Amino acid sequence: MTNPRIVFAGGGHAHVYSLRRTAEFVSAGYDVTLVSDSPYLYYSGMATGVLSGRYSPEEHRLDVRRLVESGGGRFVEGRVEHVLPKERVLLLENGSAVPYDAASFCLGSETKLGGENSIPVKPVANLMRIREAISDGGASSLLVVGGGAAGCEVAANAASLMPHGNTTLIEAEPDILPLAPKKARRIMREHLRNLGVDVMLGAKAASFESGSVVLEDGRKVLADILVAATGIAPSGVFARSNLATGDDGGMWVNHYLQSVTDERMFGGGDSVAFRGGALPRFGVYAIRQGPILFRNIRAILEGKPLEEFRPQKHFLYILNLGDGTGLGAYGAFAWRGRSALALKSFIDERFVDEHRG
Repeated sequence: MTNPRIVFAGGGHAHVYSLRRTAEFVSAGYDVTLVSDSPYLYYSGMATGVLSGRYSPEEHRLDVRRLVESGGGRFVEGRVEHVLPKERVLLLENGSAVPYDAASFCLGSETKLGGENSIPVKPVANLMRIREAISDGGASSLLVVGGGAAGCEVAANAASLMPHGNTTLIEAEPDILPLAPKKARRIMREHLRNLGVDVMLGAKAASFESGSVVLEDGRKVLADILVAATGIAPSGVFARSNLATGDDGGMWVNHYLQSVTDERMFGGGDSVAFRGGALPRFGVYAIRQGPILFRNIRAILEGKPLEEFRPQKHFLYILNLGDGTGLGAYGAFAWRGRSALALKSFIDERFVDEHRG
């Protein structure tokens, strides 16, 4: 008789808690497999620190393959192409099949617009590509499309790296940081202005070309380096597999982070639509989902009650402004200073240190 099989699809932030505890699953009689297209997780909280040079690429990298294998689990390098919930099988792009008795998905997300003519901010490992493009010395201008948290952080850090170049930020909405409190938006606008960043509001990008972005009104904005921070979308695997999804294509999960299509499937992070809707795209939610996934995967296999995930209404987030200061926000409160960046560094470095295994 074979052991029950637990499969983690993707080594994302919501899975790190469980992967670190692979040995607990194995000692309880479960076979554990991680399927991921990379043996590493690049921690999103430190990504702009890599762009600015505050951290080396290795410092924000977690070896998820080592986490699962050191606990007695198995690592399969590959990308999930299709899910067969009736057969409880994951089909990979290379044609192989991975059966499961319980599965969890944390496949990350992809930038919606950009293509081969830009550097997308997702996956976050791409931020090193931006630094390399700036460091090459041949670029005198950089254009960021998207004025959310990621786009503003990239614009601020890039402008600090190329003080004699031109940095432009394009945002389709009337203001940057649409989810942030008014004070945070004002602080970021002033900071970008002081850095010399040209902020274009109400300008929606239609397409990316080589060396330029075409706006919906027909104008072209030229730049040597194009960065796409145009919003993100979950993997298309859920829609392809005819699973219940939210409007953005994320796997529809209930209060227990459990798929409404198959009770043996769970998920977290950018991969899921929580009760049909997307949570704000901040890593704090994925990290908080980690312990819930760990407990509910065992509970469903052992016939025990599931635990609800209750997302908090307010959460702290801090943006790296590229000059040794940070912009912190919590609810309607916002502040800027070195203390904010120091707090961010403490939180991020502690998380990575705790999960290196």
